[in-house]
Amino acid sequence: MLWFGGWLAERLFFRWSATWMRRIADSPLATVRQRAVAQAQRLLFAQCLVLSFAAGACLAYLAAAPPAAAGIMALDVLLAIVAVRSARVLGRFLLAPGGPRLRLVALPTNAAWRAQHGVTVVALTLAAGLLWSALLRLAGAGAAVADASTSLGLLLAAILTPAVVCAVVLARHGADRHPPRPAIVALALVPITAWLLAQACLSAVAWAALVMGLAPALALALGDAARTIAFGPNRSGALTREERIVAHAARNVALIAGLLLVVRGAPGSDEGLGAVATTEIVSALLILLGADLAWQIVRSLIDRGLARADSDSRADRLATVLPALRTVVLVALAVTAILGIASTFGLQIGPLLAGAGVVGLTIGFGAQALVRDVIAGFFLLLDDAFRVGETIESGGLQGRVEAFSLRSVRLRDDSGHMHTVAFGELKAVTNFSRDWAGLEVPIYVPHGVPYEAAAGVITAAIAAVEADEALAPLLTTPPAFLGATALSEASVRMAVLVRTVPGSQGRVRSDLLRHVLSGMAGAGIPLSS
Repeated sequence: MLWFGGWLAERLFFRWSATWMRRIADSPLATVRQRAVAQAQRLLFAQCLVLSFAAGACLAYLAAAPPAAAGIMALDVLLAIVAVRSARVLGRFLLAPGGPRLRLVALPTNAAWRAQHGVTVVALTLAAGLLWSALLRLAGAGAAVADASTSLGLLLAAILTPAVVCAVVLARHGADRHPPRPAIVALALVPITAWLLAQACLSAVAWAALVMGLAPALALALGDAARTIAFGPNRSGALTREERIVAHAARNVALIAGLLLVVRGAPGSDEGLGAVATTEIVSALLILLGADLAWQIVRSLIDRGLARADSDSRADRLATVLPALRTVVLVALAVTAILGIASTFGLQIGPLLAGAGVVGLTIGFGAQALVRDVIAGFFLLLDDAFRVGETIESGGLQGRVEAFSLRSVRLRDDSGHMHTVAFGELKAVTNFSRDWAGLEVPIYVPHGVPYEAAAGVITAAIAAVEADEALAPLLTTPPAFLGATALSEASVRMAVLVRTVPGSQGRVRSDLLRHVLSGMAGAGIPLSS
């Protein structure tokens, strides 16, 4: 009667909510709100089916009014059925084996079906073991017999778990037969390990092993679910930075929930910590979660800035400043999190900060050169004196800036030598790579050559350089013929002023002189020195 009453109530609810079910199946999934609403309705609809079955069974129970022992037995069976169906509802909510469009965990359809069947089998095994133990106690069996029945049910569930994991892994890889990863093997052995620890009367250790062993797998599933709701199914397999941040935050929440379960202890036991200790641990975990989330966001933004640097006019400045900013933010978040956790556990951080200030002053007086280098480097970067990839000269050293730290810069000269120079040693910095570079190209013509002829050849060479498609982008302004700039006993010095992109001076000079030589040779004009 209980089964029939529950089945009838469930069928009535199913017929009444057919429109709701179709609306869920056809719901749009274009935005975050639409995906969140659709998934919430899926979960609510499936659980309403289970609750309607339970409500119909309870009405049948009230109508039948069974005797005490039979009534308790029937209620135990009803609770077991509801528990198994609730586990199936949660599995279908995450896996959606029959609807890839609504699937939250990124598994192939075949693997999703195997995982769903595995959840059903393991839930049935656990429910059967606990139900049989309850019925034995109701029938008057001894506590040892009932406990043995419970232990046997848990053992069967622990043995079935590795089989389910292996079936899902095989279905996911398909025809490819890869050796199982150590993490998968460890996950499959977690329930058996917890069962062995429980048999050794180490219930607290068994509970901790079970929770913390299964927490990473559940964290991955919840992270995948949160990412799917936030951004939709990922078909390409490569996650964006935003998707990784959301998935990482959801996984951290799941892991913190697992830690709290370990701290509170197993259900029905008094081996957990007190309320005060639990509150302190919760606060510390929340601080860690907030610091980690902030770091993930900042690192993602900095990485995005570095990735876009190639197409940005400020690419070299970004490549210079952003790594330093990333280091500063990491240190600041780490120090803030450590101090916050220390304060949570009752440590007075005021005297600690005062002592740190005194120690800092002492170190500052004892390491004045280091402090000078750090401060000088900060202001040099703030003034945008140089960037990574630029060529600079300071104190007789010239080279290309390859990298820098908090206190020094590394320069590579034309011979390949690496010079490490402290920021405090950089006095007047000459930057050869900023904006444009100018050069004057001299051309010596002997006396007796008509000025107009020589000037015509040089002007034609300038026009040839400007018309060259490979050289034109390197010129910031058109080359200017300066005419005769000096006289000597043997020659007249003529010059061309050129402004180019930094680093292109040699190439432009070489091509200009090549055109001049060709033109002079064609006009029969000799050159002098």
